[in-house]
Amino acid sequence: MRRSQRTGNRYLAGVVIAFALLFFAVGTLGPAHHSPYYLAIVPVPAAIALFLGWRAWFVQNERSTAYSAAALILLVAVLGFSHLLPRSHP
Repeated sequence: MRRSQRTGNRYLAGVVIAFALLFFAVGTLGPAHHSPYYLAIVPVPAAIALFLGWRAWFVQNERSTAYSAAALILLVAVLGFSHLLPRSHP
């Protein structure tokens, strides 16, 4: 694998890790922590995305991009579907 491609994959993995941490922080501090579905829509997807980001960071082949893409798709899907859940008021 070329060095520039490896650098790009690492950059993408770093973005994924940052988004997973941001997703967790905003989900924990925002209104989602009042939801009865909190565990399913914040910490679990964030942990999975963080794990996939770490895997993407340390893998030295083409699978790095697949791990990063899977993590980003997971976070966007959870964010989209979480708006369909019933709202609870504190």
